[in-house]
Amino acid sequence: MGSVGHSPALPTPSPAAPTLTPNSMGVVGDGSEGGDAVCVYVKAGVDGERMGACPFCQRIFMVLLIKANHGLLRFKVITTNPAKPPPEFKMLGLKHLPALIHGEEGFDALDDIIQYLDTRFPGGGLEYNHPHADLATKDFFSRFCFYIKAVNLDSTKLDQALCSLDAFLQRPVFPSPDAGLTNGQHEAPESPGEGPQPPQYLCGDSLTHLDCEVLPKLQHLRVAAKALKNYDIPTHLRGFWRYLHAAYTHPVFIRTCPCDQEVTLHWHDRPETPKLSHKRHAAIAKEKPKYSFDVPVHASVVTVVDE
Repeated sequence: MGSVGHSPALPTPSPAAPTLTPNSMGVVGDGSEGGDAVCVYVKAGVDGERMGACPFCQRIFMVLLIKANHGLLRFKVITTNPAKPPPEFKMLGLKHLPALIHGEEGFDALDDIIQYLDTRFPGGGLEYNHPHADLATKDFFSRFCFYIKAVNLDSTKLDQALCSLDAFLQRPVFPSPDAGLTNGQHEAPESPGEGPQPPQYLCGDSLTHLDCEVLPKLQHLRVAAKALKNYDIPTHLRGFWRYLHAAYTHPVFIRTCPCDQEVTLHWHDRPETPKLSHKRHAAIAKEKPKYSFDVPVHASVVTVVDE
């Protein structure tokens, strides 16, 4: 298969993360304020215990983990069946996942959760100001949703959206709206025979709120489109694959990413999407968790087995 960037090596698979359950997850982080841990409720998987596949739940999980790694808060993850919400949901008027409860505060709207975390626990380097990045990432997920629900096999509009994202990701210098460089943006030093290289992530060399929103959606696109529509993301999109490679080597993304089987079943269970046979659905639900963390340099699926 074709190369990506300068043929980076595949990431070394991390040891399997423990199954996320209310009892096994425990409290993450050692926030300096002490106080009560933030509780985040995420979609449960097919076994009712492990983390299910929801790009919005993973987004909040990533934000919490980044802030916890900076010592800003403590949190715990509780896997939840959306059809059987816990009693505290009713007490706080919560209806949707992901949901966040901290003390007597409760939120189940994404924007409200992010705003609360940034106001109550500021920091972590997640803020960004990059209209070009916002523009480059605004269409691909809606195109994916339309494609996976459509009865035809025409992926033209999805391909166009991914090409636009790839063009942005291959820019050697990321423009900043005020000519300043933020979020680690820089002009990478040139090596002999090489031009400037783009930063690792959308707005620089560290994860921002935009990456936490975009990367889970890209993983869903990659896994579900292949499983349900036999769609492969083109290997010539070098910027795209370089970006995913950066995610696949980042502990925050690896730690929060649901397995391929959960992603496949999440989209299979949505209205108007291609359906698997009952036998195949049952088989997928029982498989050992595997994670598509490969890039087209050496394509191979990384299988992580719980110890």
